[in-house]
Amino acid sequence: MRAARLAILAASLAPLAALAPGSALAQVVGEVRDAASGAPIARAIVRVQGGAPRTFTDEEGRFRLEDVASGAHVVAGAVGYFYAGVDRPASGPVVLSLEPVPHDPEASVAFLDTTACSGCHAALVADYQGAAMAHAGENTWVADLYGGDGTSGGEGGFVYTRDSVHAARHPSSECAACHQPERFANDPSAALLPPGDPSPAVAHGVSCLVCHQIAHIDEARPSFPGLHPASVTMARGTTVRYGVLGDVDYHAEGRMRASYQPQLTSAVCAACHQDSADPSGEGRYDGPISEGTYLEWLASPYGDPSSERSQSCVGCHSEPLDVPNASDAILLERPLGEVRSHRFEGTTPAFLERALSLSLEVSASGDEVRVTASLTNTGAGHDVPSGVTMRNVILLVEAEDERGPLEYVGEQRVSEEGGVGDPREGYFAGLPGKLYAVVHENAEGDAPVLFTEATRVRRDERIAALATDVTRYAFRLRASGQVQIRARAIYRRAFRSIADDKAWEQDGHGRPLEDLAAPDFGHLMTSASATLDAALPPAPSGCACRAVGSRERGPERPLGLLSLALLGASLGARGARRRRAVSA
Repeated sequence: MRAARLAILAASLAPLAALAPGSALAQVVGEVRDAASGAPIARAIVRVQGGAPRTFTDEEGRFRLEDVASGAHVVAGAVGYFYAGVDRPASGPVVLSLEPVPHDPEASVAFLDTTACSGCHAALVADYQGAAMAHAGENTWVADLYGGDGTSGGEGGFVYTRDSVHAARHPSSECAACHQPERFANDPSAALLPPGDPSPAVAHGVSCLVCHQIAHIDEARPSFPGLHPASVTMARGTTVRYGVLGDVDYHAEGRMRASYQPQLTSAVCAACHQDSADPSGEGRYDGPISEGTYLEWLASPYGDPSSERSQSCVGCHSEPLDVPNASDAILLERPLGEVRSHRFEGTTPAFLERALSLSLEVSASGDEVRVTASLTNTGAGHDVPSGVTMRNVILLVEAEDERGPLEYVGEQRVSEEGGVGDPREGYFAGLPGKLYAVVHENAEGDAPVLFTEATRVRRDERIAALATDVTRYAFRLRASGQVQIRARAIYRRAFRSIADDKAWEQDGHGRPLEDLAAPDFGHLMTSASATLDAALPPAPSGCACRAVGSRERGPERPLGLLSLALLGASLGARGARRRRAVSA
């Protein structure tokens, strides 16, 4: 029967498969089938190994490759199957039979030390070892919020195991699902281990095989945490290694055999970058979104395959590498961009500084200087800020003349999450500007709270991909002359109250915390400035007062930086006395 099928295929495709003697380029046709059943495999990728051309099979498993060079190796891959390849034939159609990847749901997931991958992937492993993912298991902030044992001040503020309404029934939470996934993959009840614990799961973090053994992501259920078995299927009982290149038929017996998994470009990110709270504590994860980066991307033009802006998560967060033998055990000259960095940068300076753009419109109206600030998400394929909900961006707007800051008379101000206290120490609540963040509250109405306690979203004032947020400000003009206006967008890794509660001076990976450092008390993402030549309107006829002058000398004197600082210090003292332990 197999011979008959090949004969029929050869006859139907013979005109397409003819090869001119001595031709350097030729057309190759054939079909891809299941090696066990013989059934055709639709939508299998077929390509010349290490380059072009490439194509996909039709519903009958048939394919056609144009302009295949002499000596080329043609490889086919499909989801759920190992790759198979063949050298370009001299004539006739090709049948590529793919073996199904075995799966034993009762077997454990086998993990190796990352160094085991270095023999064939030395450049990628060296790159990856500098990534935050490689050190996720040792993140001190996560340890502080979970068990209070990451830093010396970790027991301050909210600690999940001590303070959560869910701690008695579910003491482990799911922190390990993303931060120590090698532990969680084989035991979904595993609790987070503290930094410094000798377990390999702590040292490995999100290791190579955590991602490259994900057989399937249920894209209809993305909001379960980490490697939760309700949404993530891990390879078990096999040495399969999944990837996206579509042509890796190299097989190292007992160590590695490759399979095609296109979800690794974006959908796999949903495992740890798309989570919802679980207010019921019953494992439904249907509460407020606690980390929504994946669905934010999916809702944007970047996540729309038909859009000219379409871009995968890997395409943005992994720079292309031009490194020989970076991804294969055999030397292949791949097109630039096929092999990509495994550093997976996110909130690094370069990414932060290209995420937003800021523009100002300024004018004078009567005795006021008016400012319109437009903050646009021009460089991120998701909301800004995204990720862990205690991250925030603060927009500050300032105006001054030759004598100093002008009195602010507008209504738009930074909310309390910007920090209540002295502006000279980075407490920006009440200043002209706006805080962009998700603020969760619990069943008692307290906010902000750690997402594990969230029952509803009090505010979500972030900026979606390609969206612009417009805010308006007004300052009192005290004299005719030149006015300088400046605006800054500042990124903070945590609400200031949380950093204070935990006495954090470093970020979760031991680097100095920019949130505490002058002059911006956070990372400066973007800024804009403008100059306005303003003139006070003439005083009304017959009026004997000197409106501006009297304000400068009397009780309505403009509120300068020193006055703001003193007021902030006073508010901060009162706020510290009444501050509840909060987290985000």
